Amino acid sequence: MSEVCEESHEGKETVVMKLKRQWHCGSRWTRPQHRVTFFAFLGLVFVALSGLRGVGVASEATSFSSQPEDRFCEKNRNWMKSLPDSRRLSDLALPGTHDTCATRNGVSFGFAKCQSWKLEDQLRAGVRFLDIRCKHIEDEFHIYHGVIDQKTKFKEVVATCQKFLKQQPGECIVMSVMEEGAGRDNGRSFLDTFRDEIQSSESMWVYTSAVPRLGEVRGKVVLVDRVGSLKGFPWSQLEKQDDYQAKIDKKKSLIREWYTRAVKDAGQRWFINYCSGTLPRELVTPKKYAAETNEVALELLRASKPETPARGIFVYDFPSEVLIQTTIDANSRSEEKPKGEKHPK
Repeated sequence: MSEVCEESHEGKETVVMKLKRQWHCGSRWTRPQHRVTFFAFLGLVFVALSGLRGVGVASEATSFSSQPEDRFCEKNRNWMKSLPDSRRLSDLALPGTHDTCATRNGVSFGFAKCQSWKLEDQLRAGVRFLDIRCKHIEDEFHIYHGVIDQKTKFKEVVATCQKFLKQQPGECIVMSVMEEGAGRDNGRSFLDTFRDEIQSSESMWVYTSAVPRLGEVRGKVVLVDRVGSLKGFPWSQLEKQDDYQAKIDKKKSLIREWYTRAVKDAGQRWFINYCSGTLPRELVTPKKYAAETNEVALELLRASKPETPARGIFVYDFPSEVLIQTTIDANSRSEEKPKGEKHPK
């Protein structure tokens, strides 16, 4: 045994002396296997603390509250009801959410959570585009963001939408469905599981390769197919801006560019403008990213004019009530409905 270990310490031992003695005496923290565990733990702590850079600060266009105000939801739960039946969905400004059900971080240090509001509250607040990501496990769909289980099943998503549309038959929902990662332990295809899980709500779904008019899809879910076999509106036919790892300044430019393109296109094509993103190498979480990019969308939407109204799907992380309201209000700045146009009762 070393001299340090044999030494009889009188009085109070300093921290440095204690650490030195434990190191030489083979303290359990200095054994190889424990050193690896301890330093790995320190590394995780460092990443977590460094990730505070990406926490994000709520702004006018972002909200990290657990739910929207009830009075706000009461106002917007049926905002589409007043729009003319003849309007194509591509001619509308639709508020949407990226990774709609990603409300949990798990062990992602802030990189998995994209929304603070549960699905029911998003719909009540006026969100009409849903980004649903399903992991196929044991012939069921579980909602995941990357490797993080969001503790929600696709059947629950379907039931929530079905309940909402039954209460608000003048509304419609556009839902993108994609497969999140490789499935496991399945005895059937993704398509077969999809058919099984929507069996009880089959009449609610709209499968089309053409952009529908609002009057054709009230009370329905318009499926956008990101899998390729679900027979919904093809993801490839959308005019997409979804550079989710662009530097923030670049992303702002892309949002502005896609907004301008959609306005000039006048609803001939269906545009989708993702304002969401993340920069893991720079420790910028979805919260931090949204706090920057949502402001650009808000600025553009506020500048919308009757002669050049905003169009397309705007997809957000952590949208605020102000941002959702401004997206909805852009529709009222579109052309007045034709004389004699009928609205649903």
